[in-house]
Amino acid sequence: MKSFSFYTAAAILACNASAANVNDTKSFPDYSMVLVGGGLQTCSSVDVRYCSGPEPFTAASKSDEAFMLSPEHLANIADNAFWTEERVIEQQQTLALLEYMRSKVKSERVSERELLRMWRSAEIEIDGIWVSGRTNYSALSDRERNFVLDQLQVMAVVSTDSARSTPKRQKEFADLSKTKDGFTVEIYKKIVELAQQVAGSQRKPRILVVTASGRDPFAAVDMYVNVFKEAGADVSWLPLNAAYQAAQHSLVNDAASCDQLPQYLAAYHGTFQRGRVYPDLMQELNNFCKQGSDGAVEQIRRADAVFISGGDQSLAVQAFRQPDGSATPELKQIESMIAAGQIIVAGTSAGTAVMAGGSYQGKRTPMITNGDSYNAIQYGAFDLPAPQPGCDRDQSCTNGLAENHLTFNGQGGLGLFNWGILDTHFSERGRQGRLVRLQNDTQTRFGFGIDEATALLVAAGRGENSPDVVMEVIGAAGVYIVDNEKSQSSGEGAATSITNVSTHYLTRDDKLEIKDGFLRTRFADWKFAANNTLSPMLSSSELFERNNYKQLAQLLCTTQSRRADAKAVRIGQGHTVNLYKDMSSYTRQGVYRQQGVDIEYCSYRNLMLDIQPANQ
Repeated sequence: MKSFSFYTAAAILACNASAANVNDTKSFPDYSMVLVGGGLQTCSSVDVRYCSGPEPFTAASKSDEAFMLSPEHLANIADNAFWTEERVIEQQQTLALLEYMRSKVKSERVSERELLRMWRSAEIEIDGIWVSGRTNYSALSDRERNFVLDQLQVMAVVSTDSARSTPKRQKEFADLSKTKDGFTVEIYKKIVELAQQVAGSQRKPRILVVTASGRDPFAAVDMYVNVFKEAGADVSWLPLNAAYQAAQHSLVNDAASCDQLPQYLAAYHGTFQRGRVYPDLMQELNNFCKQGSDGAVEQIRRADAVFISGGDQSLAVQAFRQPDGSATPELKQIESMIAAGQIIVAGTSAGTAVMAGGSYQGKRTPMITNGDSYNAIQYGAFDLPAPQPGCDRDQSCTNGLAENHLTFNGQGGLGLFNWGILDTHFSERGRQGRLVRLQNDTQTRFGFGIDEATALLVAAGRGENSPDVVMEVIGAAGVYIVDNEKSQSSGEGAATSITNVSTHYLTRDDKLEIKDGFLRTRFADWKFAANNTLSPMLSSSELFERNNYKQLAQLLCTTQSRRADAKAVRIGQGHTVNLYKDMSSYTRQGVYRQQGVDIEYCSYRNLMLDIQPANQ
């Protein structure tokens, strides 16, 4: 395939020559971005369910988190500064249950599985009232539950025969050769392959792993560093996160306030006691903080790829943007290098969603931050901070929102992908409705929903006659694309109708390009017109539950049926959804063999979509 990448004027290239990894005559990589929809099933010492054959890890590898119910830890949980007055009962019940559990295990370390089993199965009497651990656990919000678990967590240590030896932290290890899912392996290797094109043939590619999206930005470091080493790269952790940026902007004696990193991690990430759990990584973050942006920029300058892991895209924005929304020196460095073909940028889940931003055809490209399809269609989109997960339970939701309302950042994310909104875990979580509603409410032309274990490869055009951007799909499933150009809408709130929406679904080896606002698709040459002559009546009563939408659309794709009718209704309120073919609709299907198994795909272009209130 012809190589495409970002076009940059000679003057800009000259200005950034000092940042180049190679000389100006090197070719551009085939693609500059690898956007993964999440759901990678990596064989690791913590997730052996994704491993084939006998477990490949030694006893020294980390298999689970470690926890201890010490009096000190329980005293930290009793901290009234964390709990609100309205949650005193939940706080007291939690402490009583944990104290009961401590009487059973004393000072022993327990795994997370064992801790949660004991918690949910415990029953105690408080002032004549029986309290169920399962009920208490479910009643806590995600924020409260994470606070409790963080306060109990301790460093997982490697067992030794000597009591005098210094405890050594267990690390999570990965094994690509034992990873059962071939699509996961394919995506990791594609990132390394593209980074190798940047590095050249004389050395291994250098990849930086950024875990800024994580509530706990330390938890995934070991796994991702190890898996990219397994894939053939030289890998380092780039400890860039919201806490780091907060320290850079809060100066003490004209220096970054790096000593306050634990407080910033609590304030921005909602994570506690990380120095106790990951002392080596906390020290690495502290050293990185003291070097400041000059040190971070230098690490990026020497890299061939940057990979951003999943979590919360709003946290990643805080890692790469100043409080006023402008780009940090680290983001500016990435922008200049990707424009010059000197770096690959990859992400998964939130690390993909955060790439959206900038502007296309004179309109800002927003970044999606929260919500499910039902609430999106029923209530619309809000340019407000996303509610905290579980905030309905502890009444901590703000701005009049519920925890599943659709929210977005109107200023966008990192702005490295400006052609449309990016969404992930797409078909698996029925997110078609929220993407369509967000595009409608923000008047955004294109939207791209990437399925799990699937990647969208992206390369912007070089030169006046090339497309604005070229994309290709690899991996297990597909990418859902919404084109809003000819759609029509009326009404407001729950009475909103959105009709004549053009949708596409591209699967592996399919390509698309956009030039001057015109989208053109090219299906893989191993896919052919469907020969199924059946025309069944197609319907679904819970369209946006699980992957129901995808299944319904695939039946429409593989048969001669022209229409499918569905509903998204709860307690008598909701919308009807109609999928249908018109004269511009086009379908192709084929079989791809992966690890000895035949996998059927059906891609489509211009499958039309109407969404209307159910009472019409």
